[in-house]
Amino acid sequence: MRRNPMGMLVGTLLLLAASSATALEIGEQAPPVTFETLDGFERRQDNYDTRRGTVMLFLSSRCATTESLMARINALHEANRFDILFIGVAVNPDESGDALRRFATNLGAIFPIYRDVTGAVRAAFGATTTPEFFLLDRDATLLYHGGLGGGPDAPGLEQAVTQYLEGEAVETTRTPVEGTAMDAPGPPREVENRYGLPLLRSQFIFQEIPGAAVHHCATVAEAPNGDILALWYGGSYESAEDQALYMARFERGAAAWTPPERVLVNHGQPPGNAVVFQGPDARMYIIWGRMEGSWPKRRGSGWSDCRLLVRTSEDNGHRWSEDVEIEGSYGWLPRNTPVTLADGTFALPISGNVEGKGSGSFLLVLDEETGAWSRRGFIQGASQPTVVVRDNGDLVCFLRSSPRTMKSVSTDHGHSWTRIERTELRNPGSGLDTVKLASGRVLQVFTDTETGSRYPLVIMQSDDDGDTWDNLITLATDWGEFSYPSIIQADDGMIHLLYTYRRYSIMHTMFNEDWLAHQKARPN
Repeated sequence: MRRNPMGMLVGTLLLLAASSATALEIGEQAPPVTFETLDGFERRQDNYDTRRGTVMLFLSSRCATTESLMARINALHEANRFDILFIGVAVNPDESGDALRRFATNLGAIFPIYRDVTGAVRAAFGATTTPEFFLLDRDATLLYHGGLGGGPDAPGLEQAVTQYLEGEAVETTRTPVEGTAMDAPGPPREVENRYGLPLLRSQFIFQEIPGAAVHHCATVAEAPNGDILALWYGGSYESAEDQALYMARFERGAAAWTPPERVLVNHGQPPGNAVVFQGPDARMYIIWGRMEGSWPKRRGSGWSDCRLLVRTSEDNGHRWSEDVEIEGSYGWLPRNTPVTLADGTFALPISGNVEGKGSGSFLLVLDEETGAWSRRGFIQGASQPTVVVRDNGDLVCFLRSSPRTMKSVSTDHGHSWTRIERTELRNPGSGLDTVKLASGRVLQVFTDTETGSRYPLVIMQSDDDGDTWDNLITLATDWGEFSYPSIIQADDGMIHLLYTYRRYSIMHTMFNEDWLAHQKARPN
């Protein structure tokens, strides 16, 4: 039942006397006590004998020390929760149930927490500080009173719990309690939610486009107004003469994509691979490969006969300029998103044939004054590069290959590159993409197989700029093709990923880093 005014009066008197109460001594029995639940109902604690032990933990959502120790408290509780019940006791009557619930949720505390609004529990135990710990056996006899401790030089609650459960004599030397005095709790404070608010949503950009049966090779970009743009090619089949570029828009704040529009048709020399991106001048760009050579072509052929053209947009990708050919670009193809190098250069990874060097990959860099694009550097072998700028300014390039993804490094802003070497990441000779998030975490999306199929599609994560990878997450694993990912992080922190879905459609998956952080790793 709810507390009554007379109880409040008695509680106030007890609260005034609590600070001078004598602490419960080692070997004494704790009395039954009454708490208030976070929803305002009474709860009597007198069933100590139903478990091997109880830890009475006096805490406060306003105590920075309690917050700093909560991870260790949680770990101790989790390791011993079948034998020891942890009970949190909040002694400050100004801390509401909602505030305490947020505190526990944000810090991952999954043991009961009650309010001691009258100060009766505090008085019964003689507690003075938060956090302060009392370990009781099944007879409610006090075995330990003090701080959490840590290490052989500071034995505390952790050691006491271990000794008690192993049947040893509990060290009764009191580890000093350090924290916040209960009589001076301080102002309200919010703690960061260490678990965040995970978000994940996937949807097809479209279900069907009449007259275009096959869709592939999508890229994604954020426009200056915050809209997310998707661009891909579609047609009767890959390399068909009716192939065209399609674009759809995920407007800022919208729940679904706009219907796709055919934004580029070039009869006789249709577009192939293309990439859409926002340039350093806040204009939108499309660089696309015009398929040349003789016709008709068999399915999937003709990619070595492409030439690059570029168009721009001043209005977030609604209207586009005329196309301009990039000089010397015959045999080149784009695939992945651009990066800004440590020296300020805006660069687009490209693969193709370079006269006198053969087939490989390089950077296509923009002269911001003239608008001209030119080649920088060359990596012999492999294709479809994706580049990460490391914290020290070096570049690491990952390349499509089989049966493993290849890697090359540049220490001079892409002018020269190391010989390619195999990574541990599997690849069936299919496209991949990489993004470095604002947090510094690097994600790579790729088809995790070496059998020649194009499934499953996975995400791997790196916390050391692409040297090592872990925390594999599977995105699509059914039979079929899930390939050619394109991934960016928008200005609002949301991560947008596009990939080919069985060549019938383009899948859009959006998520935040909180979702990434709480995926359990699967063995490689």
